[in-house]
Amino acid sequence: MARDVIVVVQRDALPTEKENLDILFISTTGAQPVKVYRDVTTVEAVYGENGPTPNAKIVRKVTTLLNQGKTTLAETLMNKFKIVGFEPPSAKPALPATFSVTFPSDTLDQPIEADKELWAKFGGDDNAVIKLTTADEITTGVELAALFTDTSFTKGGKTYTAAVDGAVVKYTASEDGAADSIPALFSIYTDEKRLEELTVTVEVKFVSGANALSAPDALIETIKQFQQDEDNDWYYFMTDRDEPEFVRALAKFAEASEPSEAELGVGVEDHRKFYMGQTTDKTFADNTARAAVIYTSEELISEEPDASYTGNVGPFYPKNVTWKFKRPQDGCAPASAGTKLISLPKLTEGERDQLIENHVNFLTEEYKRQYVKEGVCLNGEFIDVVLGGDWIAKRMRDLLYDILLSNANIDYSDAGFGLIATAVLQALSEAADEDHNIIACDQESKAGVFSVFIPKYADSTEEQRRNRVMPDITWEALLCGAVHQVKTKGVLRATL
Repeated sequence: MARDVIVVVQRDALPTEKENLDILFISTTGAQPVKVYRDVTTVEAVYGENGPTPNAKIVRKVTTLLNQGKTTLAETLMNKFKIVGFEPPSAKPALPATFSVTFPSDTLDQPIEADKELWAKFGGDDNAVIKLTTADEITTGVELAALFTDTSFTKGGKTYTAAVDGAVVKYTASEDGAADSIPALFSIYTDEKRLEELTVTVEVKFVSGANALSAPDALIETIKQFQQDEDNDWYYFMTDRDEPEFVRALAKFAEASEPSEAELGVGVEDHRKFYMGQTTDKTFADNTARAAVIYTSEELISEEPDASYTGNVGPFYPKNVTWKFKRPQDGCAPASAGTKLISLPKLTEGERDQLIENHVNFLTEEYKRQYVKEGVCLNGEFIDVVLGGDWIAKRMRDLLYDILLSNANIDYSDAGFGLIATAVLQALSEAADEDHNIIACDQESKAGVFSVFIPKYADSTEEQRRNRVMPDITWEALLCGAVHQVKTKGVLRATL
């Protein structure tokens, strides 16, 4: 029976928190769990002089990141970031692959007669077989293992030679480095055609080798393991390593973090990263996407210009602004210094030209005005273009999942395709609004300059219909890159 009185109270939705750059600082002075920080004091408790893993560089970076209030043009300041601590990275030598067979150390269930021919097969491969002959009767696993001394087999282009210790036979690759995996399979046969298998219980273990790692590569491997095991919910990162070889390795890691269309198609998740580094090398060059580097001189590196630059421009995110013409503050300078920018490095005209040619940012002075030049990544792309494109990809993906999770069913039809397309249209529309300014707007209509192709049911193939994969939605937009403009294209692919 319906009630005579029904009261429904609706509350205004809580205001959503402003989207910020997901920043991660990577410290390499000792292991510390990843943690969210909001102020210098809590950072000093861990990474300060009296903390468990002192790192003055990280403390300086955080300090200048947060203290940009005098020169930033943004209305807010950075107020949240993560820090994780790793052990100091060191070079690691190459290691050979090994294939171990452990026989029972006690008496065999059935002894093997003297002068008996045996054939052993490794990894289930008929081409990896060795022949053995017993001189005396074999009654124990230790005696059986001794037959394998100095024997060898070849697998995956590498030769493995045996050393025996008690009941353990350990085959070691003759060459160091990573090797093709060998299945943990081992059999002994009493006939050459390998039809009659000898019953013996063994434990088999394959350990792949490892290529030699430089210290920078070791740091990259640690970061990847951290992503896999602990936390991959971060986007923009900085480290405490300024050496050119580390900066190059970190830049290449960031570049490789953006999956290709083919990788996305086979299930690789999109966890693209952006790296901001700093260098004292006037000749530094590395044609790398998704990474920006700012130069300063050796005596000024403690001002941490990478963090100052980030703290000065980062608060605009996700709104698109040029990273050129910005004036990062030296946030570590004493209060008595007043409003102090990061220091101007001494550069000749030729050195400035080389930095520009190599797409390395630096503080310059023209007509008594100091600012950062050129606001670009190492491959010459503008920083704001990369950040803006990444925001579109992330927003479009989030909106699509919202649609898929909030609808009990989406028909494989023109109407269903249209519903999916709203994720593209909304993301591009938001990218063109005043809060984002990523996509250019038509000067008269003020509408975003983009086009979207929404496929029809008739455009789909039989295979697509059978697998409920809709045809691609393709789009094109004109990015608003400050005074320059570039086009970007994209594809949205969904399974209904």
